[in-house]
Amino acid sequence: MTRREERESVWEDDGRTIVNMNVEGMPGYRRDLDVHAGGHAPDLKKRREMPSNRETWMIMWASIKWAFLFSAGFSLIMVLFILFCIKVWFA
Repeated sequence: MTRREERESVWEDDGRTIVNMNVEGMPGYRRDLDVHAGGHAPDLKKRREMPSNRETWMIMWASIKWAFLFSAGFSLIMVLFILFCIKVWFA
């Protein structure tokens, strides 16, 4: 037996988990493993808070305003570039 084989045969796995890699939000997350590993059970009675209709419309309206502002700025830059090309660059 070589020295390398002697060193490798000494190591044994005792089954302890050093770092739990079962993290919520990761691709391979499994809730059943998380609960059995000592985590807390999810509270099924906890109600998820949803925005009201008024809040939903406020969020949508703010999104539309920012999209319009962004589009208007981009359009203004394009128009100024075309004017620059016509009046200065190609003149």
